[in-house]
Amino acid sequence: MMLTDMQLRGRCQRFLEAQPHMRKLGLKVVSACPGVVVIELPVQAELFSCDVNTYLHGGVLTTMVDHASSAATLCAVEDYELCPTLDLRIDHMSRPAQDKPLFVEAECYRVTRKVLFTRATVYQLTTEQPIAYAISTFMRPDPGATDPAFKAMIEGDD
Repeated sequence: MMLTDMQLRGRCQRFLEAQPHMRKLGLKVVSACPGVVVIELPVQAELFSCDVNTYLHGGVLTTMVDHASSAATLCAVEDYELCPTLDLRIDHMSRPAQDKPLFVEAECYRVTRKVLFTRATVYQLTTEQPIAYAISTFMRPDPGATDPAFKAMIEGDD
């Protein structure tokens, strides 16, 4: 049984909220549907660096992309699986992030028995003006490898 968009959104938001560093960044799920999620990073003064005249540190962008891509895998599998990142590549475009909300649209475009494949676009105003593109792969664990209590928390009851 495939989950509704609302159930997928809840699953993804619970996944983000289960991780302290995601809560600290204030990441929010904007939308979720089968295989696709959009996540927002709200503007935060702490992320602006006057010294290098940039809004966003590369580590924050990488963390956001990794978690958005991971959340996209949650939208592509029927039951929650804790899937570790195998590989992540980010291509930064020449457009620097400004002090506006940042979004990542991530898609899990292929699911195999052992690996999930994702692609993502980082943007602020529109996907046609990207800040970065990313591709990543995630390992699918053996059945039963995910902690049942954590799985129950992520699955929720919505």
